Amino acid sequence: MQPTDLENLQSMVQQAPIGICMLDADTMIAEVVNDKFLEIAGKPKADILHKFYWEPFAEVRYLYEDALKKVAVSGKPFYANEVELMLVRNGRAEPIVVTFVYHPIKDNGGKVVKIAVWVVENTLEAKARQEIGDLNHQLSEANREMQTANTSLAGLNSELLLSNKNIHLLNLRLQESESDFKRLVEQAPVAILVFRGRDMVIDLVNQAMLEILGRDATIIGKPLLQGLPEIKGAPAVEQLFHVFRTGEASDGNEEPVPINTNGVVKTRYFNFSYRPLLDQGKITGVMDVAVEVTAQVLARKTLEANEQRLQSILETMAEGVVIVNTNGKPTYSNPMAQRIMGITSEQFKDRTYNDAKWENQRVDGTPLPLEDHPMQVVMRTGMAVFDQEIGIVWPGREKIFISVNAAPLMDINEAVNGAIITFTDVTNRRKLLQQKEDFISVASHELRTPVTSLKAALQVLDRMQGNIKPEVLAKMLAQANRSLNKLSDLIVTLLNSNRISEGRFPVNKTTFSISQMINDCCQHIRSAGSHEIIFQGDRELRVKADEQQIDQVLVNLLNNAVKYAPKSRQIIINVEQLAEAVKISVTDFGPGIPAEKVSRIFERYYQANRTGHDASGIGLGLYICSEIIEKHGGQIGVESEVDKGSSFWFTLPV
Repeated sequence: MQPTDLENLQSMVQQAPIGICMLDADTMIAEVVNDKFLEIAGKPKADILHKFYWEPFAEVRYLYEDALKKVAVSGKPFYANEVELMLVRNGRAEPIVVTFVYHPIKDNGGKVVKIAVWVVENTLEAKARQEIGDLNHQLSEANREMQTANTSLAGLNSELLLSNKNIHLLNLRLQESESDFKRLVEQAPVAILVFRGRDMVIDLVNQAMLEILGRDATIIGKPLLQGLPEIKGAPAVEQLFHVFRTGEASDGNEEPVPINTNGVVKTRYFNFSYRPLLDQGKITGVMDVAVEVTAQVLARKTLEANEQRLQSILETMAEGVVIVNTNGKPTYSNPMAQRIMGITSEQFKDRTYNDAKWENQRVDGTPLPLEDHPMQVVMRTGMAVFDQEIGIVWPGREKIFISVNAAPLMDINEAVNGAIITFTDVTNRRKLLQQKEDFISVASHELRTPVTSLKAALQVLDRMQGNIKPEVLAKMLAQANRSLNKLSDLIVTLLNSNRISEGRFPVNKTTFSISQMINDCCQHIRSAGSHEIIFQGDRELRVKADEQQIDQVLVNLLNNAVKYAPKSRQIIINVEQLAEAVKISVTDFGPGIPAEKVSRIFERYYQANRTGHDASGIGLGLYICSEIIEKHGGQIGVESEVDKGSSFWFTLPV
């Protein structure tokens, strides 16, 4: 090797992205130190160069002096992987994380003459890895894959990661001995490959690089694409030739390269540093310093894929999901959580679960103490909470109810460092339960009234047996019949509601006259004489429907008109032929229905309690009517104006 070649090789190694310090094996005097080593040490060159190695590093001497001596004696390298040290840097003590190697350099006789100290600072990487580990603790499977990958890279090769941010020009002054320099390259724990000429002939390659490539020393002297034909066309290879053509240094991070491994070409990933080799200003070759990061890249891709799957699940869940930190501040909320709570993701992050912008309540409406909030229980006890219902009240908005499940998030020390909450909007369920409770109360009252009246009539008849006047007997029997009929109507209504809920409400269609059906429906009202029934429209129209069910609908609408508009002397029934349907309406001139109640008038158990009137009922009549009309393929609705009356209508297809 010519002196110029030696200088080129020295220049190449000087650009390796690690700190290097060369020590005399006998005296432990630092003979060479590069700028990267000084940067990591945080000390000026004068404090290290030509000084006893442990003089500037007295604070850590007790930890590693024996290991350094052992390398000089045994000839075996010493590896330290991501160790935390308290080092005096730039005049003050600070904790740092480093990976370093004490590597022996031997002469031809195998004697250790020099010791190379190779060092990389991992402080930022270790801190970032810790933060990522904490953040993704719940993704345990993915994290274990990452940890497995990191463990498999426990050797120094995997820890000497190249990063664009950490690659700086190294100014290493190596010994002027060609043999010492070559041994340094060959024994280097980082992979180094030197190319010469336009065809990139492989001129020098160390064992670390051969192991990565899965080749032996026979590739030396061959052009790159002859020795490694599978890499042709790879971007990293194109960049290598670009460096030779332009003389511009280049660095790559996690670059994919196809490598033939055991007869199978697989894509592997590398961090690399390409540096041009110069001879009197002319580019003669390129040096490649590389570290394989395949395991880490694949582990990260697996983690990213798992995170993406989890994100997709969270984004499409029917439940709201919120993650909070130790202070109760939300760090994540999915779209359903935002929809249920009626606030944006940014608004979520600006609040806490016990925020003053809303009030948390128990189901019974009393304030929910902070210590009883499911989130507070989880954070305090570390125990999960399941299906706890709470109410949330905002000023000027309708109260909602949510069912909450919450579980703690643990750090690596099993301490609670946050929580995850899932919740569903159970407002409608809570309303339905309340309606059922109201219905049971009303139904009990409605059933008790006719039963009490019937019982009273029978008791009077029982006491007056054999001594009862005909007119009294007739009155008692009429009262008993009315009570029995009302009781029968209530039972039929309840049975119909139950049949509808269970889907057992068949429609038996026949063709019949609408006017005849209306006439039959109105007999009981005409007989009472309290209201005048006015028929308007086409008396000849006929429809195909379940006559008994349509009769039930019309009777219900007429009875409601009588019940809720007792002072309206007229009730108008109008029959109208539409393009594809018949429309039948029942109009009264009573107190009307408030606009805010019209939209719910056909809901199950709902009672509108029309303005100015308090009438009995169990909130099922109009619900049953709407179900009957829907099963016929028609529509039902109401038009009402307070103090002017209401017009209930329905249509039947023709």
